[in-house]
Amino acid sequence: MSARWLNAKGIFQWRPEYFHLDQVTEFMADGAHVYLAYWNDAVVGTYTITWSDPLIWKELDSPDAGYIHRFAVHRDYEGQGLGGHLLHAAEEQIRQEGKTLVRLDCMADNARLNQYYREMGYAYIRRLDAADWSASLYEKR
Repeated sequence: MSARWLNAKGIFQWRPEYFHLDQVTEFMADGAHVYLAYWNDAVVGTYTITWSDPLIWKELDSPDAGYIHRFAVHRDYEGQGLGGHLLHAAEEQIRQEGKTLVRLDCMADNARLNQYYREMGYAYIRRLDAADWSASLYEKR
């Protein structure tokens, strides 16, 4: 649902066809932790934590970091502070693993999401430009 909503706004960070159960199972087999947030028996948010991300972070990939991916809040619960609660939960889980850095990325042209991560205390590290997309990289100590 979040992928379709982003695509409708002209932001192609995620494609709906990239989200399927086999991919989630593969992430988990590779050591990723996948989380779902429930409220009144409905899934209202999700995120995945990985312990390495050389594809995006390249030479900055660090064993001292946990990487938040696929962070999303159901549109029906937007504006209720749920995103902040989920980010804080992910940060705490990463700290409990002994990591000192929390990292995430988003599409460079998604101005609102870039602003949100800065508001949540994340420092901008750099921009990554690929052939058909660009990402902003953020971290929090």
